[in-house]
Amino acid sequence: MEIMTAKERAKQDRALLSLLKKWQVIEGKTIESCETILKKSRNPIIKTLSRAIKNDSEKHKSILQLVIDGMTKTGYVLSPDDLADVASLLGKHIALEQKSIDVANQAIGISRDTITTQMLKLILEDEKKHKKMAQQMNDLKFAITGKIT
Repeated sequence: MEIMTAKERAKQDRALLSLLKKWQVIEGKTIESCETILKKSRNPIIKTLSRAIKNDSEKHKSILQLVIDGMTKTGYVLSPDDLADVASLLGKHIALEQKSIDVANQAIGISRDTITTQMLKLILEDEKKHKKMAQQMNDLKFAITGKIT
């Protein structure tokens, strides 16, 4: 890990904040673009995919704001008590995500329609990502509390 002076670190943080704000603007434009597509299209496939992209971009914009706020206002605080509230639920949630992955794989295996298969693969990728996110929260639980709950 590279050692930085406080001045170098502050410069790097300013550059990161600038990029994150730029990224937020791009996500906002993506949302607007999807709204335009939604107004123009009557096709349910195009509408569904555009809504999905719009929802993801709204989520990205929200996460970017959390990161920006963490760097400029509130900082990041995640205590053992925060995780204790959900500790027992994380294992169950990971198992649910795995069930979704298993069912998605089965459905993809028997699907013969190209569009249906592609839609199911999109969902499968989200389910894999959800499981990974839940596992990361679970890993944080162990790192912060130092014990299994």
